Amino acid sequence: MVRLAVTSFSFFALGFFLQADTSTSHPSLSLQERVRDIYENSSECIVRVKATRKDKVDEKVSRVLKMGSGFFVSKDGHILTSGLLRNADQIWIEYQQSFYLAQLIGHDHLCNLSMLKVVDAKKEFPFLSVSDHSEDLTPGSILVGLSCALEFKVGPTFGLYQSEEISFGASLFPTKMIRASVTLGPGEIGAPIFDLHGRFVGIAHAALSDLRSSFILPANACLRIRDGLLLSGKVEYGWFGVTVSRKLNNQNSFDIIVEGTVDGSPASKSSLKKGDLIQKIGNVVVRDRGDLAHAAFFAKPTTVVIFQVKRDEKVLSIPIKVEKRSVVMRDEESQIAEVDGTVPGQQSENPTSDTVR
Repeated sequence: MVRLAVTSFSFFALGFFLQADTSTSHPSLSLQERVRDIYENSSECIVRVKATRKDKVDEKVSRVLKMGSGFFVSKDGHILTSGLLRNADQIWIEYQQSFYLAQLIGHDHLCNLSMLKVVDAKKEFPFLSVSDHSEDLTPGSILVGLSCALEFKVGPTFGLYQSEEISFGASLFPTKMIRASVTLGPGEIGAPIFDLHGRFVGIAHAALSDLRSSFILPANACLRIRDGLLLSGKVEYGWFGVTVSRKLNNQNSFDIIVEGTVDGSPASKSSLKKGDLIQKIGNVVVRDRGDLAHAAFFAKPTTVVIFQVKRDEKVLSIPIKVEKRSVVMRDEESQIAEVDGTVPGQQSENPTSDTVR
């Protein structure tokens, strides 16, 4: 049984109107007109993704079906989606009342994104221009999604940007996530999310159904994954190999302190020392252990990243040559979401526990 939920507020019912940014060429537009423009400009790029596999339980064979949303990222029929059914033996898309077989080009286990391609595409497809505008968002920014809920046609949904998060309880995300009041139902994971200017800002990634909100993987992470999957069918992540702990400081916030390095790791070959206070990694300001995970997510193998640390009242810049992470972690501390697109249950956190990145 599908339960229909009514959002806690309605911009339309309140007669709420937004004025357009005077720096754009658009005249003042109501929220309704903006959403309509986004739908008209981008809905032709949206697809419904379906995947099946055979499961055998107690000698009984059944077929599992899972559906979601996705969108074209090339005219040749490449599709980016999230939460694809694991070990699917058949994948297809539904697009403008037609069915197309699709093949899996690559899957990123860390963020659960997949790249598909239409099999034997005989025409060109309209596609979304994926660029990074997620950094322009602030709490209160209105977001619009285009999705294929259940078996319905493509339609818009919207909500507010709420916050930027790096963890959920004790579950540490591999990179920073957007928490938004965009309510996601069955079939809507994998939908593209836009700002009110129609610019891509992320992909619908996991639902927080009890809170009527969701997690959105930001555009910069989507770009990192898209490029890797298109190029080689996989994403190569770097690692530092530094062990840290959190220490409460005089400002009632945490300092991130180096506890040691992993033998043979990039950090072990640098001049990092136990007791160093990490202030920045590249352009990432380090305020919590999740910032290390975020910095490692974007650190590409063979590149050099500068660790800015404080040691004995001196600020030092320590270069570390990033190496390829041999195994992508999929434990409870590093994954974003499980197959059903919901967030793992909250766990208690030990604020002094070590973490290795």
